[in-house]
Amino acid sequence: MTRTDGLLDRRRARVVRRHVLRGAHCLRRGWYAEGERWARRAEEVAHRLDPAGHPALMVELASLWHGLIRYRPARECALRAAGPLSAAPPGPGRDGPLVDALVLLGDVERRLARYGRAEAYLRRAEELTGAAGAAGRRRLVAVRLALGVLCKETGRHGEAEVLYREALALLERHGGDPLARADALHNLAGLAHARREDGGERHIRAALGIRRAVLGPRHVQVAADLAVLGALLTERGDLDEAEDALRRAEGILREHLGDDHYEVAVCQVNLARLDALRGRADEAARRRRDALRVKRLTLGPDHPEVRRLAACVPGRERR
Repeated sequence: MTRTDGLLDRRRARVVRRHVLRGAHCLRRGWYAEGERWARRAEEVAHRLDPAGHPALMVELASLWHGLIRYRPARECALRAAGPLSAAPPGPGRDGPLVDALVLLGDVERRLARYGRAEAYLRRAEELTGAAGAAGRRRLVAVRLALGVLCKETGRHGEAEVLYREALALLERHGGDPLARADALHNLAGLAHARREDGGERHIRAALGIRRAVLGPRHVQVAADLAVLGALLTERGDLDEAEDALRRAEGILREHLGDDHYEVAVCQVNLARLDALRGRADEAARRRRDALRVKRLTLGPDHPEVRRLAACVPGRERR
């Protein structure tokens, strides 16, 4: 690389970082459409960078895409970072960003139901993670939570609970990001729901209080908590409060993410369950069909989640 090329590369890197910071600001405020515009601008410039020279910046961009719930570009950026980082000499400057990239990759592979790949990425991240210092603890919490979700989805509920509680204990012992604590509580609530156990409502109400205080009442992460609360209340038989929570969640998600987003489909499935319990069979069927359409669009026809939902939709209505 010539001196001129090097200067141009560094200038482009500054532009990418500026766009990423603006996108991250929008994400914190819940402005998903504006955040995605900044992420796309950053992506356009990043494609002209030498990824080997800026792997940490690629991790930052991957993290922005992941926060925007755009998992495929997040995976592409994380892969562009992980290659050069894996080839670099071990040390704090390499290991921290590499852990971040591996956690992002593990989460995206899990969402695509590629569980073996997901676990390989996350176990590698676990090997590299130390608990020394605030940054090390933050990464250790992230690895524990990501592994816990993977264990939950693959039926290892006991292991998932241990991982979630380890993450929560680290946060309570040392402090740190309150939103990470909300993540741990949210995950514990989801696990209680999956196991049909008590205690989930207490966890999700605590998570909801944290997120509302930090993010405001109409953030997508608040909607995610409302959706879990609605599902828990539905199973408990408190259908009025459940419907209120689920409809508020649906409204926030549609406002920020659009009608054809995976998270909207998840909420539709929960509302369909409630409609069925209230005797609104036609509305329940309509919601399931729409959720199936969106999940096929976002996950692909062969994803296990799509197959499970398709089994609940009559054959002639699946198309």
